[in-house]
Amino acid sequence: MLLQLYVLRQLVLALVFAVAGLSVIVFPTVAVGAVNKLGAISVDLVASYLPLVVAELVPYLLPMAFLLAVVATYGRLAAERELIAIQMAGVHPARLALPGLIVSLPLVWATDHLLGQVAPELKYEQRTVLREADVERFLNGMQSRNVLTFGQNVLKSESTRGNLKTNVQLDMELDGELVKVVASEARLDVEGGRLVVRMKDARLLTETKSIDSAAPSYAWSLAELFAAAPKDRSKPKYQTTAELELQQELPDLDPAKRDEIRYEIHRRHALAATYLLFLLLGVPTGLALRSSTPLGAFTGAIGYAFLYYVLAMRLGKVLAEAGFVPPLLAAWATNGLFLVVGVVFFVRALWR
Repeated sequence: MLLQLYVLRQLVLALVFAVAGLSVIVFPTVAVGAVNKLGAISVDLVASYLPLVVAELVPYLLPMAFLLAVVATYGRLAAERELIAIQMAGVHPARLALPGLIVSLPLVWATDHLLGQVAPELKYEQRTVLREADVERFLNGMQSRNVLTFGQNVLKSESTRGNLKTNVQLDMELDGELVKVVASEARLDVEGGRLVVRMKDARLLTETKSIDSAAPSYAWSLAELFAAAPKDRSKPKYQTTAELELQQELPDLDPAKRDEIRYEIHRRHALAATYLLFLLLGVPTGLALRSSTPLGAFTGAIGYAFLYYVLAMRLGKVLAEAGFVPPLLAAWATNGLFLVVGVVFFVRALWR
């Protein structure tokens, strides 16, 4: 029992360091991408958007970190001759895989929950943050830009002094009709979540009439002008697993759609199960690379993970779209391949 606890402690510490190391590598790239996508608005918006993006990467980065931790932990046991001492004490090396199993099972459950219940909703939370960024960009540009686009409306001006614009033209839809309003000046204000445009010496032009107005004003809700896209219920990847399971039971559901839903459900389960596959591959890899450098172990682990994700994203999708095999088999094809390879490596390394 003490031996198992010792390996478990080493594995957990290695997992923490692996997560921290991958975070240092990945986080700056994600942060730069988030700033570019948001348009380098405020720190608050970037800070609220980053966790949403990082959470979507967790199902891919955490299994990779687990694989690195397994390779490092069991590789160190072999490199420092601790594995030989364990064998001489009458303990079969295969029993040392138990701590890896203890660590991996909670991670499997957590990742499956993240993929099935949390990740689909995160996509729409991202849209909300992006909408807030659009609003902030518009408000910042309202005092400096001569051309403003908000919703289906376009406001053009010759000059801008703060919120005051001169020699303006506003193209908008009014009562279902496209109209053009020209004015000597217009003042833009935000009041109670509404954008208010107050014009002076204006003329409203349509295809059939021309109306002069001394001081017309128009108002729009910012929430409506920059509304987030509605949730697309037609795409399985944007629905939770619970929603998909209910939908696939509908009697009048198109067979092709049912297969698409089943593939998405099992794809998530298969991705969550990668911890078990990486345990089978990581233990023998660590033992095989005991005389190698840490860089060699790192490269081997990254190679496994990269190959798995490429095959899972390509092979499974191709098989599912082609319809040659059932959705369940298409989703688990890559896992089955890695399971066979992992069992062979595991047995050869630990039952010598």
